[in-house]
Amino acid sequence: MPTLEFKAKPFVYSHHLSVPFRELIVDKKKSFPGGAKASLDDNLIIHGDNLEALKALVPRYAGKVDVIYIDPPYNTGKEGWAYNDKVNSPLMKEWLDKVVDPDDLERHDKWLCMMWPRLTLLHELLKSSGVILVSIDDNEASSCRMVLNEIFGADNHIATLVWKNATDNNPTLVAVEHEYVLCYCKANENLSASWSGSENEIKSLMLATFERLKAEASSFKQLEIAFGKFAAEHKSALGDLYRYRRVDKDGPYAARRNLDNPGKRGYDYDIIHPGTKKPCTKPYWGGAFLSRQ
Repeated sequence: MPTLEFKAKPFVYSHHLSVPFRELIVDKKKSFPGGAKASLDDNLIIHGDNLEALKALVPRYAGKVDVIYIDPPYNTGKEGWAYNDKVNSPLMKEWLDKVVDPDDLERHDKWLCMMWPRLTLLHELLKSSGVILVSIDDNEASSCRMVLNEIFGADNHIATLVWKNATDNNPTLVAVEHEYVLCYCKANENLSASWSGSENEIKSLMLATFERLKAEASSFKQLEIAFGKFAAEHKSALGDLYRYRRVDKDGPYAARRNLDNPGKRGYDYDIIHPGTKKPCTKPYWGGAFLSRQ
């Protein structure tokens, strides 16, 4: 497998082993519940150096974490971060407390040296079926993926997710309006066969409720009223699916939905009137094909 070489890699390769274990101490005044009820068994917010914090979690949580999400510095040179790990290397001691800027010729090496021990500890914390997601942009996306390949294994790369984060109104060459989320697992053979979000569960509940109410209703009008009442009572839980609060004989449907393309011109075609032979006026909400009855 190809590997990524960078300055000081031999010094950080096993640096996580030399990081001292720190005891996690509960701050009862800032805890909820506080006082004598404060416990490390509750949800944790850890204040301290993140490398030492990760090492402190290992005795209690190694191999037990289901999902990890991290949002590291993107290393744009404008974030004001500095390399601060205490590594026994003359080169790296010169890096300490020096803010990384766009003109730093070693900023990519520093970033990789910072990431390596942290990703190694995160790998240790994940359970065998666990997943890690890393937000990143073009500055370090390729390097980050190679490091993740080395630590987690290239076969455990699940996907590289792309998400639109902004609108670039003044592009110089190409408008860059996206970032990435690199998704890896600890062992792909232990992953569940499929993933589903809460919306899928809610959708299944809506359909099951429709079938139950349909079987109980003595008329279509009674079904309409009963399903409308169900939707109103669960409006907050339904979220965006609340628009499917109306029903016909086949199930829930959305009565009004904008079929027009809200962005740039896309699937926009003129419909010629059979009589006048001129383009018809397009409805504000767009149009849809209806089957003949």
